[in-house]
Amino acid sequence: MEKNPANQKQSPFYKKVRDKIKLMNKIVNPLITLKEGDMYKIVAGNNRFLAGLELGYTEFPIKIITEENPKKIAEAMADYIPIDLDEI
Repeated sequence: MEKNPANQKQSPFYKKVRDKIKLMNKIVNPLITLKEGDMYKIVAGNNRFLAGLELGYTEFPIKIITEENPKKIAEAMADYIPIDLDEI
């Protein structure tokens, strides 16, 4: 996640993600996470995570990868469902 998520929340893309989650009343695609000790680092899905928090979500769908590299991230995202953010 960005060091200053307040800046991220001002972006038009973030607002579209938030509004789409609100409209659909769910987060369709899981956050891609990397387990680091007892914690999980989000490597794909920061906007979904922040938007979910803003909307009151306390649980999120996640997919765990074992190493942070582009190939592993792409493999984890292979079954993502395309969401049209312009249809809000």
